[in-house]
Parts: sequence; C-alpha cells; structure tokens
Amino acid sequence: MKLWMTALAATAMIVNGGCTQIVLGPVEAGPGEEALVEEPPSPNAIAVRFGDLLSDPFNREVLMNGLQLQYLPHPDSLALFFSDSVQQCSVPLIGRGPDGLLSPPAPYAFWQIAMFIPPELNRPGLIDLRDQRVTTYLAVWAPSRGGSTFLGGGAGYAIGGTAPRTLEIVSSDASSVSVKLYWGTPPWQIKFNDEPYKPDLDIGGDYTAAYCGDPPLPSPPSPGRAIPGAALATPPGGPTPDPDALHLFLGSAAESCADPWSPLACTGASRVTLSLPPAYQKPGILDLTDPTIAASFSFTYPASADCTAGEPISGVFAGGTIEILSIDASGVSCRLYGSHTVLTQGRFDADGLYTASSCP
Repeated sequence: MKLWMTALAATAMIVNGGCTQIVLGPVEAGPGEEALVEEPPSPNAIAVRFGDLLSDPFNREVLMNGLQLQYLPHPDSLALFFSDSVQQCSVPLIGRGPDGLLSPPAPYAFWQIAMFIPPELNRPGLIDLRDQRVTTYLAVWAPSRGGSTFLGGGAGYAIGGTAPRTLEIVSSDASSVSVKLYWGTPPWQIKFNDEPYKPDLDIGGDYTAAYCGDPPLPSPPSPGRAIPGAALATPPGGPTPDPDALHLFLGSAAESCADPWSPLACTGASRVTLSLPPAYQKPGILDLTDPTIAASFSFTYPASADCTAGEPISGVFAGGTIEILSIDASGVSCRLYGSHTVLTQGRFDADGLYTASSCP
C-alpha cells in the first residue's frame, strides 16, 4: 500500500509587520506503507479574478477562514499563483483548508506564492511588492522540517528581508498574462520549529499564467488636477505657488479646480502634490526626492474611532520616481513607481497611473 504523506499545522500569519510563530512537523508513513514520492512539475503560474474565487463556496471558506484575510481585496483584483507543484483552477491554494491547516498533497518539497494585485496596479509595468495594497501569501514545505506559511500586505514585510521584490506585468490578453517575478535569494529566511531556515528556492523568473475564467478588468487611471501656478490659491499656511510652474494634485481626494486644497480629515482619501517648473514640463522621469518638484503627500483614515478631525498625516517620499508620459493643454498623464514610504504612523504607497486634467 502506498500512502500520500501529509502534515497538519497551524498557520503563521504576518500582517503589516506583526507575527505569530508556528510549529510544524512531518508525518511519517505507517508500518508496511511506502511513501509515494513524485517529482513536482517545473515552476508554473495560474491567474484568476479574485471575485471568481469568492463565488466558489469552498475557496471563499479557505480565503476567509483558512487565510483569515483581514481586508478582502477588490473583486477585480488579479490573483496570481506561482508554484513548483501542481496548481488547479478549482482549488488554487495547495493543501489549505477552511480550518487554516496546511495539508500538503505529497511529501516532496514545494513552495507556493499567491499575490492579489489591486485593479489600479493591474496594467503593464513594474509593481513594487512592498506596496501594502498587494496582499502576498507564501507557503513552503520541506519534508524533513515540515511547513511554514506567511500572509501580509507588502511582500517585504510579510516575508522578511530587505531585498527588493518586484513583479513586472509584461503583457496580457483574454487567455493569459505574462509576468517577470523577482523575489530575491537568501539571506531572507523563515522559521521551522523555532529554527531559522534559509530555503534555496528558485522562485523568480518569467511566467505565463493562463487565466482560470475571464480576466479581471483594470481600473482607469486615478484622477488628478493640473493647475498653473498663476491660477492656484496659496495653500493654508503654505508658501505662495510659483506662478510659472504647473502644479499637480493626484490621488483619491475630491479635487476641484476651485478648491484643490480641500480638507482630507477622516475621509480615507490621499493626495500627492508636486510642482513642475517650465524645464520639467515635458515627457521624462523625475525623482520624487528632487527638491525642485517639492513632491509630498497627505492621507487620512476613514471616519472611525481611529480618526479624529485633526490634521492629516503628511510626509515626503523616501524614494521613487514620477514618469511624465504625456503633457499638453488637456492635462498630464503620469506614472508613479517606488513611492513606498514608511512613517511612524504607518506606510504610504502612491504607485499607479494618473491622469491630471487641466484647470483653466
């Protein structure tokens, strides 16, 4: 008789920097039983619209109870699953059940990464996986050690380590999406039975993920306003705007030409502001840390016990770029990348595509 070796384990969760440790151990074959060992397939990927996962009762139970997602991704998020083991559209998470236990289907070592990409980032281009809007799940199973799983917003925080991790969406059509994943190599590490373990995993590379069903629709560019300095009112408590610069207001705040400095308190909105002097008013890539453009951001939490009517949380970017894609009389099309900034009050991400319409 042959036996598929399995192991049951509690889940290790790392969500926005908090962590809970797990203890796992392999299950041995019984007397007279031979462990069935099969070689896993080459690294592969599948893709599915997140809302389609939720429509299936079993997968919904796994996501809501097994992974204990604190914040459900948008239904039109792109769910990508990478693994060196067999992945099925019907049950994409390998060995996970609604009870939160990890029960691998075979005794050979395997890994799996799932990423939920929000609609505003689901378009060709580079995605910074530190972005807290990207929920990342990692499962690693080693027969001699057991298994370990992690979940969190922003891969740099969920998995640990400092190496940059990126996902580039190269192209997509109705049947598949082609991506390049850079995950880095050890020294990032995980723990098995309280012992640090540096897995030698070949995770990164080029993947073509076939869609399980219809592909999710990306969202349109985020809105914004482009206002000449000569027509811009002085911000409350701020300096007089440069009359020759073009001032950009980007983000989810309720921007208007008449009142671009509208209060943000307890709206849950965010705003990025920067100025383009005449020499910068052309297509090209600019550093968000360039003092010439004076890029900054503000955001608030939604109205709740966590938010008061006080000042919004503001700051300047620790890095990143803004690419001016086009600029004319109708407005400015631009893309922010690498804007991830850590603050004492939390983290801020503004990456994405923006269209700032011109104000007269």
